[in-house]
Amino acid sequence: MRRASLSLTAGFALGAAVAATLAQFAPLQTVLPYLINIVICIPTVFLVAGAPETRETGRHVGSLWSDLKIPAAKQHRFWFVVAPSAPWVFGCAASGYAILPALMAEVVGPDYGIAFSGLLCLVCLTFGFFIQPLGKRLDRDGSIRSLVVGMIAVVVGMLSAVFASATLSLPVVLVSAAVLGCGYGLVLVSGLQEVQRIARVDDLAGLTAVFYSLTYIGFFVPMVLAVISEVTTYPWLFLSGAVIAVVCLGIMAYGKRHEVRELPARR
Repeated sequence: MRRASLSLTAGFALGAAVAATLAQFAPLQTVLPYLINIVICIPTVFLVAGAPETRETGRHVGSLWSDLKIPAAKQHRFWFVVAPSAPWVFGCAASGYAILPALMAEVVGPDYGIAFSGLLCLVCLTFGFFIQPLGKRLDRDGSIRSLVVGMIAVVVGMLSAVFASATLSLPVVLVSAAVLGCGYGLVLVSGLQEVQRIARVDDLAGLTAVFYSLTYIGFFVPMVLAVISEVTTYPWLFLSGAVIAVVCLGIMAYGKRHEVRELPARR
């Protein structure tokens, strides 16, 4: 799970940084970033097609509907420990590399707007990448310490975004993007570790998919805040985000009382 989250984060960071640089400074700015992605994807198709199967063959195959069922997703611990933290994965990331660059557009100017967005994405996700081993070290069976530390980083990140959006100071914005990236990385890897602990072998892929589906809710954050910003300011919105994150922490503390019934299915 940690390797998967690290690969995801590295792809997000490097892809955005390279694409933003090409879109800002290279020729064929609206074509070249996509063309490079297409070229990279072609050999990847053959690598994936040749990957060996890791599951045993000969298992009874049920109907499509029965295969889509995910019994582990019904666990109280998943919905009261993992689910409240999941949207903050990309909620943090989107705040760092989508909202803050938009707020800084006038400060940076049109000549460097795209490149600056790529820079904040690189800063945010680089910190998110390198903080993830800490989540692994903090993780313990029967404990949600790693997730709690991640959510604390989310709260601190939201509070840093309050100052960043109020001052529009370049150093403050860069620090805020880094802290938000730490929240992203810790909650991502900790949530996946919790999923691995909860799921059985047959449920792991499905429960991982449910977790990622919940994380993608965070991508709605920029759109929602843009709408609400018509009646209030971004510092107040980020402060509200910090308060909501604290509420999520309280829900997780309640969910911790209900321990996992299944032992880890896979390490």
